Amino acid sequence: PHHKGGGAPPPPAPAYDCNAGYANWQAGWSEPKKAFCCHSMGRGCAPPAPAPGYDCNAGWANWQAGWSTPKKAFCCQKFGKGCVANPCPTA
Repeated sequence: PHHKGGGAPPPPAPAYDCNAGYANWQAGWSEPKKAFCCHSMGRGCAPPAPAPGYDCNAGWANWQAGWSTPKKAFCCQKFGKGCVANPCPTA
C-alpha cells in the first residue's frame, strides 16, 4: 500500500449523524444518540426544566395582596420586584 503525504489520518466519522432526524430528535433519537450529539455538537441536549413564567408587571399595583408566594419569589429573584424582605421605606 502506498501512503501519500505525511499528514495524520482523517478523523473517524462520528458515531451518529446529528443532522439526521434532528427535526424530531426528542421522540426519534435514542438516548445514546442524544448524549453523543449533545456532547459533540450541542444538539439533542435535554432542555433545562422550565422555570415558572410570571408576568412581573401584571398586578404590580397590588402585588402584596394579589401575587402568590411563588410569583413573589420569582419576581423578586429575577427582577427585584415583590421582595417581601425589602419593605418600602416610610417617608
